[in-house]
Amino acid sequence: MKKPLFEIEDLDETNRGEFRLYPSEEDDIKLIIAGREVEVVNISGNGIAFKFVGNVKKATYKVTLEFGITEKHRIECAIKVLRQDAPIYSGTLIDLSAGDSRLIGQFIINSQKRTIRRGTAPS
Repeated sequence: MKKPLFEIEDLDETNRGEFRLYPSEEDDIKLIIAGREVEVVNISGNGIAFKFVGNVKKATYKVTLEFGITEKHRIECAIKVLRQDAPIYSGTLIDLSAGDSRLIGQFIINSQKRTIRRGTAPS
């Protein structure tokens, strides 16, 4: 018997096929681009969207991602901007180590757990 094949559609042009977290103030996440902190709109295991007043070109930028799980974590990586819809821009996180990817995944899961415990999960 043949195993069934599963196909997923691209969610958008950023090709993020993973769950997206829309952080709340309690999530304590910061994205710093060129020394300026910008608001994180959403984050997944391999991509991020952010708000920025100004023009962001489709290019690759060095960024710092800071967030807390049980302790503060700081990840130095890069973002390849793929989508421009001012003031919201999104792209793929690149130059992540396996450990960095695990930390981001754990941050997303912990945030989901906190939301469920508060009873404020979207339906």
